[in-house]
Amino acid sequence: MQIPDSFRILVTGITSIHGWPIFTQLHKLLPEALLYGLRPPKSNIPEAGNVSSFCITEQQKLEKIKVEFNPTHVIHCAGVCDLDVCEERPEWAHSLNVKGTKAVVDVFGDDIPVLYMSTDLVFSGFNAPAGGYSEDDKPNPINVVGETFACAETYIQKCRDYCIIRLGLPLGDSIGGTKGAIDWIESRFKRNLPVTLFYDEYRSCVDCEEIGRIAIAALTLELRGLFHLGGDRRWSLFDIGKYVLDRGGYAPDLLHGRMRDQEENGPPRIGDVSLNSGKLRSLIMQE
Repeated sequence: MQIPDSFRILVTGITSIHGWPIFTQLHKLLPEALLYGLRPPKSNIPEAGNVSSFCITEQQKLEKIKVEFNPTHVIHCAGVCDLDVCEERPEWAHSLNVKGTKAVVDVFGDDIPVLYMSTDLVFSGFNAPAGGYSEDDKPNPINVVGETFACAETYIQKCRDYCIIRLGLPLGDSIGGTKGAIDWIESRFKRNLPVTLFYDEYRSCVDCEEIGRIAIAALTLELRGLFHLGGDRRWSLFDIGKYVLDRGGYAPDLLHGRMRDQEENGPPRIGDVSLNSGKLRSLIMQE
């Protein structure tokens, strides 16, 4: 994959489970001077001359980067999607997911293309369409994560040039080994702690490396509009736990399952939010 020499790419949220593979793959394709990454204020990884730490809501710092780095494209990956934490701290989630996105749009949206990495959690998963949700299906979120990402999408759509990619559940290794479904499950198994996962909550899981490849392809092809990106297989959360269990050879009794209606005190649970990714994949494969 080649990126035009004229591109200067800013990536926000480079420590996120999906932002990291995008940033690392771009790092292999671009000189450091043509790539800039933003990480959370308390993060000290990765350490590089083309990375800064601050909150995505700090608009003045975004404006400074616009002047000093002068990006031609933005890939916006910053945000929070921890279901439990966002339900407990909805104002915080709204600040990062919505106000942070608005800051990005206000600074960059009138001048340059913005690619926003959104989530399948904008859907409820109740009465899911056969074949998965398509781009024509209307969002109907049931939790704070989904509500804030759906709201953020409305700001992105105000950009002069925008592309939104809604992701299925990313599966892969994170930058610090603490983010994402696999990292969380495996961290408990390694400590001999049990994990209880749902039999009837489904996501179209997508490999993190593939997220990186397709996001960069969408950028270089200058795709515009709304797209879905999930994997070919529909996984239940319990399936993911079984995958991690078998891969690591952990004790079988560490993994437990339950149905969503057995949950008593957790956040609102989605049903089947599998995505139909045919539109995006067909465009990528044509090139």
